[in-house]
Amino acid sequence: MKKNIYFTKKNYILIIVGLFISIIGYALMSGGNPENPAEFSDDIFNFRRLTLAPFVVMSGYVVVLFGIIKVYRKDDGEVIETSSENTKPEIKKK
Repeated sequence: MKKNIYFTKKNYILIIVGLFISIIGYALMSGGNPENPAEFSDDIFNFRRLTLAPFVVMSGYVVVLFGIIKVYRKDDGEVIETSSENTKPEIKKK
């Protein structure tokens, strides 16, 4: 009997981890506002906001994409059926 399971628990874990990594990247990007809006602050052009944060966000997206694309195998070596041709499981009679 084939099961149409598209994502396994490992896929969901990878997707959630990737989303958390992206959220951390966006948090790294925030800040840099001066106390007085009339003053200019060089704080917005530091390494953390211009280089590190976008790299962290993009790596989070890569982890999410990997979690979506990766197909995990069962312990007995059988590949989990991922085709969308048949939406109902087939029952073979003996």
